[in-house]
Amino acid sequence: MNVATIIGILFGMGVLGFATFFATSSVAVFLNLPGLAIVLGGTAAATFICYPMREVARVFQLFLIALGREELPMGEYVNALVRLAKDSSTKGKVHLEKQIPGIDNEFLHDAIQMVVDGYSREEIAEILDTRIQQTYEQEMSSAGIYRTMSRLSPAFGIIGTLIGLIAMMQAMGSNLGEIGPAMATALTTTLYGILLANMVFLPIAVKVEKRIEERVILMSLVRDGTLFIKDKAPAAIVLDKLKAYLPPRRWSTITVMKSVGKPRRKA
Repeated sequence: MNVATIIGILFGMGVLGFATFFATSSVAVFLNLPGLAIVLGGTAAATFICYPMREVARVFQLFLIALGREELPMGEYVNALVRLAKDSSTKGKVHLEKQIPGIDNEFLHDAIQMVVDGYSREEIAEILDTRIQQTYEQEMSSAGIYRTMSRLSPAFGIIGTLIGLIAMMQAMGSNLGEIGPAMATALTTTLYGILLANMVFLPIAVKVEKRIEERVILMSLVRDGTLFIKDKAPAAIVLDKLKAYLPPRRWSTITVMKSVGKPRRKA
């Protein structure tokens, strides 16, 4: 997470806290630990009923990965693919095979291995397309868990409010002066549910989905670059075609542009 994102989050939370402080004469009325426990506990229980525990645990790891970097280093992959295309067209398949152990990305590693193993262009495209589709569906299913939690938490907020109202009604006969504070405490549970849905679970879902879309774009870039290598396309042409996956503002990350010359036109 970069500095600008952190500053934006802190600024938004600060404005919310500032407005909350001046909205009431007693900020302590917003503190309701039993209500928070009802919302969090109920949401967690319902989520584990809907999904397997292992899958729920994995989505939290996915969120941490999504927060790790703002943008995937697609420029680095363009650099790598263009170099591999240049080596393949000038030095042959034997030299390309020697580069495979140094490839860390599993998807790229397997793709280049298929080129070296002599898979046809159609077979490579079919296998890589299937892996991209499966990755997208599996990861989007994980992101859907956060959207489920964003729908569940307001419902449990209302349930907590109803529990508080029931307790308040039972106490009405003894001390009418406590009705107002008890009502405020009961309503904070609904507040917790809505806040968790719209400030935590839903933003996380959007963040994870954006990360998944970027990953699919990166995998598509690798697929196309591999097919260009299979076709023995010139490195300059591979560079121009793969640049289309990046916005112009990120072209500066493609350092290989300086070393790959453009094909000269015949007079």
